[in-house]
Amino acid sequence: MRELVARYLSQSISRRGFLKGLTTAGISAASAREILESLVPAAHAQAAGDGVKVVEGPGGLCFAEQLIASGVKYVFGNSASEDAQFYEALVDRPQLKYILTPHEGPGAAMAAGYVKASGQPAIVMQAAVVGLVNAMGQMFNAFKEQTPLVFYSYRTDQTGRAGRDGFEEVANQEQIVAPLTKYSWLARRPDMIPETVRRAFKAAWTPPYGPTYCSWHSDFNDQRVRAEVIVQEKYDPRMRVRPNPAEVERAAKLLVEAKMPVMIVGDELYTAKAVGKAVKLAELLGMPVTQARQMYANFPQGHPLWVGGLPAARLSSLDFPKNADVVINIGNKMQHNSPTPIVGRNAKFIDMRIDSWSMGNVMSTEVPLVADVAYGLDDLTTAVEQILNPSVKERAASRATEVRKFTERAKALRALVVKNPDWDRAPMIADRVTWEVAQFADKDAIVVHEAGSVNLHSFGFDPSGGRELFFYYGAHLGSGVGTAAGVKLARPDRQVICLVGDGSFVFGPTALWNMARLELPVITVVYNNHAYSGPHSRVIEKVPGGRMLQTGQFYHDYLGSPDMNMASIAKGFGVEGEVAESQAQLRAALGRARKATLEGKPYLIDAQVARVGVAWADKPWFPKK
Repeated sequence: MRELVARYLSQSISRRGFLKGLTTAGISAASAREILESLVPAAHAQAAGDGVKVVEGPGGLCFAEQLIASGVKYVFGNSASEDAQFYEALVDRPQLKYILTPHEGPGAAMAAGYVKASGQPAIVMQAAVVGLVNAMGQMFNAFKEQTPLVFYSYRTDQTGRAGRDGFEEVANQEQIVAPLTKYSWLARRPDMIPETVRRAFKAAWTPPYGPTYCSWHSDFNDQRVRAEVIVQEKYDPRMRVRPNPAEVERAAKLLVEAKMPVMIVGDELYTAKAVGKAVKLAELLGMPVTQARQMYANFPQGHPLWVGGLPAARLSSLDFPKNADVVINIGNKMQHNSPTPIVGRNAKFIDMRIDSWSMGNVMSTEVPLVADVAYGLDDLTTAVEQILNPSVKERAASRATEVRKFTERAKALRALVVKNPDWDRAPMIADRVTWEVAQFADKDAIVVHEAGSVNLHSFGFDPSGGRELFFYYGAHLGSGVGTAAGVKLARPDRQVICLVGDGSFVFGPTALWNMARLELPVITVVYNNHAYSGPHSRVIEKVPGGRMLQTGQFYHDYLGSPDMNMASIAKGFGVEGEVAESQAQLRAALGRARKATLEGKPYLIDAQVARVGVAWADKPWFPKK
């Protein structure tokens, strides 16, 4: 019995194995359970220890133990036979919850949504290279969005037969993901599984964040080993960096002396929970605020200093201001989509972010401030306050008044959306669908947006306690439904609404099944115009007056004939839904959606949207054969 106790406390046998050993030794089942319960405090104390413990068992068990030590609560996986020992380990580790996903892509999107909304680690598991390539679209999104998501898949080629072109084998599997990950590694021995997993989480969660990948030969999962398992706190570098004080003083001086400073905000503000600090600095200087393309809304859109996003990814495309002389970027990754930089050479540029790797790659930088933006804003605001004088305060107040006049005019112009002559038509225009959803949504709703080129107006996003946005920044399609499921898993008390285009929806509807199984009451609204409208318009833009426009023959954009019924697709995955063709039907459908979600059930609305733009026929031409 002493040996059994020692093996249980060292994690080399499971609860079930310990009970079986006791009963085999002649102890009654009731007594065995009492002995087990008496050992629970000791087991917990030993596990807590100094954060390091030795685990003995199959590699799959060591994998599970390290995930728990790394703070993982949810594993998002698609069934893989070579992970049998890992699944076996889950039986006695209820704190590690496995979410079975029908397809690797939407499963990875769900994991990413959970990580974004919770700020907690998660792992995506898939079978060998065949599952990995299905998940790589969402790995791309995680790479572009800088989401700290860890991916794992075993190598089917076992150590005794590797290199023989066996079942599901490909040479150098871990190198496939190299361009899309911060770290990828193949564990060389089964006892290195926990160490490899630790490094994957360390790299993913060290700023700037990003996806990582770990792998090992499948037979390592079955081999019995002794290995160290270490809690995350022991290897987390806690990288919260303060900016260089001399550079902070230079930045403060530039901002105070500027005639028209402009602030660009980005996702590091959201993840550092520092939006309020950015608001404070902007108000201190009467500084207009904008945002280049990012994943979140990073400034209250109802604030009088908010002048809207950059419409053409360039500061010069703003309607106001037109005379920026100093620009400060706070936490924006700065995705340049044209040969012209976002900030031109005519303005002095201050760049504050933790992502130093991309600093200065495109735009000349007057003051680089490599820092955690929360600390950076604290230091910069203090430095600005120390050199403010009455004349500067007067200039800031005057500038704030000028900005407020513009924002009030802009708000009045945005309200004119309801004056569109097609406002009441059926099928609906996309703006009407958006407006109706915005009127319906809770004041603190979370909106997951993968609705293509739909203009997301009327929501008034405010990350400081109002509505929040999760945008498809990475742009690999099929993320929306999965992301919404993951967001709801992380934020069960918030209303979650997924807005998705019909083309995007059919890339990843399987996550609806997870919503139904896990009772994640998400409202999904599909903008269904039976077409790829974005590619249609962009193709015409590239060949204006060409043969396609002359003949009306477009090969690449029409999704009708037969039309796809998204509500029927949803019902196939266990989610109730309906088709809405008019604004009256949409309002009624939203009411039924709210009722369903209050009962803990997801709901889908297939909103019929008109095709608008150049060269759309009522019955578009498409190649028959």
